[in-house]
Amino acid sequence: MESGFLITDHSTKQGGVPRLLRNVGRGLLLGFFSLSILSTSFGQPAPSKPNKRPQGEFLVDTIEVGKPFSYSFSFLHDPATEVFFPDSVFDFSPFEMIGQEYFTTRTDSLGSLDSTIYRLVSFDVASLQVLRLPVFVYADKDCTAVYAAPDTLWLRSPLPVTTRPDTLKLRDQTKVGMLQRTFNYPIFLLFIGSLGLLFLLVYWFFGREIDRQWRVFLLRRQHSDFVRAFNRFNRNARERNNTSEAEKAVVVWKQYLEDVEKKPFATYTTREIIDNIPDETLEGALKDIDRIIYGQGKSQQMDASLQTLKNVAQRVYRRHRLDIMRPTR
Repeated sequence: MESGFLITDHSTKQGGVPRLLRNVGRGLLLGFFSLSILSTSFGQPAPSKPNKRPQGEFLVDTIEVGKPFSYSFSFLHDPATEVFFPDSVFDFSPFEMIGQEYFTTRTDSLGSLDSTIYRLVSFDVASLQVLRLPVFVYADKDCTAVYAAPDTLWLRSPLPVTTRPDTLKLRDQTKVGMLQRTFNYPIFLLFIGSLGLLFLLVYWFFGREIDRQWRVFLLRRQHSDFVRAFNRFNRNARERNNTSEAEKAVVVWKQYLEDVEKKPFATYTTREIIDNIPDETLEGALKDIDRIIYGQGKSQQMDASLQTLKNVAQRVYRRHRLDIMRPTR
């Protein structure tokens, strides 16, 4: 019995050790999975909320003087909030804005995202340059400026680094750059205005004399045209003894008097012409020419009669020229 008891007790102790190890393993495994679940739950990011500050950054790290570069600027906000981005009137110092690219507002469950890219250029020679832009949030009839974090970039100088500037040499640049031709409207308008003002001044002081000389010029040209045409018909009538040429000379003479005297001499009869230009020699010349033209006869005085008409026209021309040149008060 004793030995049997001992055998039974011994077998119970030998079977309990494995069972205990299995229970401990299960507990450790369950605890490991619990910790894994908890760590996974706490490690997941919370749902994103609209940013309290805009995001701005340069798209390059280094720049050169006078060469354009880009700056990205965005702001995530509540869809009900109205915001304004800086535009061309904003001071981008130490940079200058030369362009801007807009993007359409995107709205989702996280909010509304406004974004733009500025094209900037710098003429500052500072090695480190900083930019910090605001976004203007509209609320209660006022705008609040909310600034992004400052971003910096470096200026890359084309000059070699040296401690002795006196050893630097200028680099030759002999290539000629072609410039686009543009019309200088301000200079053109200034020239037109100056020319107009000069014309007004000249006309103010010399307007009457200019007008007088112009009228004399027109009268002289008109008389020259008459003399040329009258001499041609007179020469043809004399050489050919042709009455039709003499008639043409009389027509030209009457038309000239009509233009100068402003009277209808072309329709006047011989008597009406004598009434307007009293002259005995003219009366005899016109009667002689009438006999030649309407009587189809020949006269030795035809050339002298036509010359009388020409002399009358000369006297009318000189009289009108003196009337024009006579100073008016």
